[in-house]
Amino acid sequence: MISAHAPDGTYRFVSAASRELLGYEPEELVGRWAYELFHPDDVPKVSGVHRSVLDGAPATVVYRLRRKCGEYRWVETTTRIVGDEDGTPQEILCCTRPAREDAPHPRDAGYEACVARIGGALRAEAIVPVFQPVVSLRDGRAIAYEALARFPGDPAHTPDRWFADAWQVDLGVPLELLAVRAALAALPLLPADASLCVNVSPETVATSGFLDALGDAAHRVIAEITEHRRIEEADLERRLAPLRAAGGRIAIDDFGAGHASLSQVLAVSPDWIKLDMTLTQRLDESPVARALAAAVVSFAAEVGVQVIAEGVEHAHQLATLDALGIRYAQGHHFGPPAPVELLDRAM
Repeated sequence: MISAHAPDGTYRFVSAASRELLGYEPEELVGRWAYELFHPDDVPKVSGVHRSVLDGAPATVVYRLRRKCGEYRWVETTTRIVGDEDGTPQEILCCTRPAREDAPHPRDAGYEACVARIGGALRAEAIVPVFQPVVSLRDGRAIAYEALARFPGDPAHTPDRWFADAWQVDLGVPLELLAVRAALAALPLLPADASLCVNVSPETVATSGFLDALGDAAHRVIAEITEHRRIEEADLERRLAPLRAAGGRIAIDDFGAGHASLSQVLAVSPDWIKLDMTLTQRLDESPVARALAAAVVSFAAEVGVQVIAEGVEHAHQLATLDALGIRYAQGHHFGPPAPVELLDRAM
C-alpha cells in the first residue's frame, strides 16, 4: 500500500491496495490521522520513528495497524520525507506491506517493554550528559570534551545497552539525536577553545536533524562515528559530507575494535582516530598491541590524522604513549565523566 501523509501523519493519498491490506477503501482513509489506526502499545515506537523521519532519516518500522473489521495486522512500513527547497518536511511517503515472517517485530513482552522504556525516555527527554576531557599530553590542556549519555533507572542497564536496545526497536536515530541535543545544550558552559565530541552513527549524521541540532556550533563539534552494522566506505563518506561542509570534524571511534579499519580511515579522512580502550590498556603488556598502535600512529602521521588513546587509567601508561608518539589521551587518569558544572573539580 502506497500512501502520502501530511507531516503530522494525516493521510493525503492512499493506493487501492488498502482494500486488501486493511479492508478500507482509499477514500475512507484520506483525511484520517494515521495514529487512530496504530495499536496503542506501538504508538511510542511509531511516534519515535515519525520524529526521526521528520529529522530527515528514512526508516523502516514494524508495528500493528487496525483493520476495518477491528482486528490488528502486523505490517512493515518504509518511509521517506519530501521537503521543500529549504529542506522543511512537506510530505511523508510510505510503502506498507504485511510484515515478513523474519521481520524483527516483537515476539514477547520484553520487546514491548523495551519500546515503552525507550519511548518514555524520548518523551521525557531523560538523557543527562556528562563530559570527559581529551587532554594534550604536552601541556595537560583539555582540547575537547566527550559527551556521554546517562539514563534514569537501573545503573546495570548501561548506556551501551540503552542504545543497542534502541536500534533493535527502530529508535536508534531518535535516541542518538536526543543525546546530541542534550550535549549541545551544555556547549556554552565548556571552555571556548575546547571542542565537543558526540557519539553518533552514520545513520544519524546523515539526518537533517543532526545538523539542525548543531546549528551555528558545527565548527566546535567532533562527531565520533560509531557503527552498529557494517557500512560501505563510499556510503559512509557520502553520509559525512554535509557535516564537513558545515565545518564539523570527524573521529573514528573505538579503533581496534569492531568494523573500524585503516582502509576506512583512508576513505573517510577523519581528523582523529581514537584507539579503543581495550587496545590502550594492553600496550604495556602486549608486543602485538604496541606494534598495532605504532602502525596506526605511523599511518596517521602520513595522512595528517591525530591519534587519541582512550582508557588511560594510570600515570605509568603515559611513558608508553609518549614512546609511541601518541600526543592526546582520555581516561579516568585525567578525570572521570562529570556533569558540566563539576568539570573543574573532576580534572
